[in-house]
Amino acid sequence: MSTSEMEALAWARRVFGDLGLRIRADLMPVLSATHSRYAATQAALGLSSAEPYGLMWLGVPKALVEKFAGLPGVDVYRPKRGRYHLPVINGVPLIPWRYAKDRVTDLDKTPFGQPVSETRKSLFDTLSIQPSLFSGEPEGEEKIELTPEQLAELDAYEKEVRDLAADRPLVAILAYASNPEALLRCFFGYAQLRNDGLLDWAFCEELQVSGSQTGGLVSAPAVRTAFDAGTPEEPVLRPRTPLQGPPATEPPTTPRKTGDGE
Repeated sequence: MSTSEMEALAWARRVFGDLGLRIRADLMPVLSATHSRYAATQAALGLSSAEPYGLMWLGVPKALVEKFAGLPGVDVYRPKRGRYHLPVINGVPLIPWRYAKDRVTDLDKTPFGQPVSETRKSLFDTLSIQPSLFSGEPEGEEKIELTPEQLAELDAYEKEVRDLAADRPLVAILAYASNPEALLRCFFGYAQLRNDGLLDWAFCEELQVSGSQTGGLVSAPAVRTAFDAGTPEEPVLRPRTPLQGPPATEPPTTPRKTGDGE
């Protein structure tokens, strides 16, 4: 296990407690499955606009709640004036954020809103959580197995992380760039909100997007052939039949007298 991987696990366990390793491991599968579902809906409807896929900003928090609600230490929280619920793990809200529609946008230079809404700002304050009723069922628990050597190394990293995370309240951000064609990039970390609307990351890692999510999800629309497309047909040439006898003479016509009003 690499140093960066061990550091990421240490942060997850420090911020989320005992659920940290599992939460981090499940983020990418949940995001990928949600992206595939909304991309398929977009393709099935065949609309030129991306409104169906655009509703993914509501679908991702719903999927995260469905995945984690009901686990010990997880609350379900609806922000004031928010249209969605969020999982709050060990008192820390987990916020999904679609920060871009392309691969090249710089996450560090992207504001958390233009401007940041009061609803989003409130998530960076100490939350007064009143658990919401949730009708779904949490999925079966999965354990992250580490060797004794890895656990010892993780404990050493967590001591360093504890000092970095102690002085500031942090929220967890799942930031992703996507469009109906592909899930492009994904980052996960812990941050505070700056006065200029940018995020101040205490720790941030890029999660690996699987190859099946980087293209080819949406079928190309059927192409209708234009009326003038293709190669013109060759005209059929036939020999002219010779005239039999002289052409008939047409009878003369007499002009019709018209009235003065015409």
